[in-house]
Amino acid sequence: MALAFIASFVLWLLPCLPATSHAQTLAYFRDSTFGAGLYDARRLKKYGGPTVVDLDRDGYPDLLFNHHDSVPSQLFWNNGDGTFSRSSWQMWHDIHGINAFPISPWTRNMRFTLSAGGNFGRNPSSPLMYEVNAATRNVRLVSAQAGVTRRGGRGRTAVYMDLSKRAHLYWPDVLFINAAALKGSSQFAYEQTKSGRFTLRGVGGSFQSTPEQLGTVTDLEDDLQMEVLTYWTLRVWRVTRAFTLTEISKQVLPRGLAYRGVAAVAELDFDNDGDFDLYVARSRIGWWLPDVAYDDYLLENRGGYYVDVSAKARIPRGTQSRGVTTGDFNNDGFIDLHVTQYNDYDILLLNRGDGTFRRVSQPISRPGNTRGDHSVAFDYDMDGRIDIISSQGDHNNVKLGGSYRLFQNITPPSKKQRNYLLVRVGNPWNRSCTPLHAVVMVQAGKLRMKRRVGSPGTAVSNSYLETVHFGLGKRRRADRIFVKYSSGYVIVLKNVAAGRTVNIGWV
Repeated sequence: MALAFIASFVLWLLPCLPATSHAQTLAYFRDSTFGAGLYDARRLKKYGGPTVVDLDRDGYPDLLFNHHDSVPSQLFWNNGDGTFSRSSWQMWHDIHGINAFPISPWTRNMRFTLSAGGNFGRNPSSPLMYEVNAATRNVRLVSAQAGVTRRGGRGRTAVYMDLSKRAHLYWPDVLFINAAALKGSSQFAYEQTKSGRFTLRGVGGSFQSTPEQLGTVTDLEDDLQMEVLTYWTLRVWRVTRAFTLTEISKQVLPRGLAYRGVAAVAELDFDNDGDFDLYVARSRIGWWLPDVAYDDYLLENRGGYYVDVSAKARIPRGTQSRGVTTGDFNNDGFIDLHVTQYNDYDILLLNRGDGTFRRVSQPISRPGNTRGDHSVAFDYDMDGRIDIISSQGDHNNVKLGGSYRLFQNITPPSKKQRNYLLVRVGNPWNRSCTPLHAVVMVQAGKLRMKRRVGSPGTAVSNSYLETVHFGLGKRRRADRIFVKYSSGYVIVLKNVAAGRTVNIGWV
């Protein structure tokens, strides 16, 4: 069995065939907010959400909505029939990022944290942690029980990953990222020392005093050692020792680019070459930045170093991007981008399969008297077509406020059949880790596609999608599906028919 795994990965690592241009199908969306039970007529603030996660582990993703400090945060359960039901849970606070994570490979329960504001640093707040019983949908506050009340800050977001250099693989640690403190260090972390119990840890290196407020992760060298990406100014950090993060931005980012004004980042393998690239969404996001154009970047990963390929890939210039999310919206086997615009129509970038993108303006609608915030691409009705949940509204100005709107993908199959696979990743059979950050690779003929279990783009909140989507174009089956967990554990399936959800591991 082990030899079979090794042989399969050798095949995967062989040089990929160059992408070729192909007949392209557009993607079409319908506003299904009202029919799905999500309509809200109020004009509310937004702050880099929403969060999409299957909290009750029934196979259908649920929704966590943050409205900054205007009304309580909300939870909507996915009913599995195209509609949602509002949970009785709610929390009012000055809330910024909502981030979800699996606790350990020994439980189906999920948790999520709310990063609370600190009154401009005058009243630092500790994060709020909730646990969801997957069987009963009961949501309870566990901050004190979990031990995450020992440190406060100007909360912005949370990054869940192994920070202890693999001392224990069973459960993820957490890095809470905050706005700059009035005094002392800004950033702090917790080690999950027992299942569901955390211990406060100092953060070594210069990371503890970084002024960056937001963060996400990637695996630059495909070595199972996750790097941390932080921004408003884009920086790259490597975990060099337990709870010690060393900045490697100058070594891996291309020189000559301005990295200020970053509002959101998405990891994607846009060229299907087997490593993860970055889309960097930029705009003027605060009064402290000059009012000039902040162009977006597409950074291609070439052997652990990023190269700016924005011009070659035809990434639009002079945008006002506030969010970015990834998904194969037309099921052709090449991952696309939806880029939220603050004061203009959103942009859909359809991947041509030759290293370039086709721009489609106004893929979804937004009232002219509100603003664009962020969006998440996900298959809410599990029909094999990637939908969009759009956060609409301004961070601070309620007069420009808006709502969350659901846009259903109604793209019809083409004559050549736009097939798909949904791969739902559960805990590995050996219980060596959770599915968080697992890599899923699908080979179908000449197509070799790669996705990660986690968030398909991050602004302030991080989603957790345990079901990853692959478009197969006209191909009716996948030759191989590889799932590689963060512990190194591998599961391989062969000759899998298209048009269905495949469960891998303990779900």
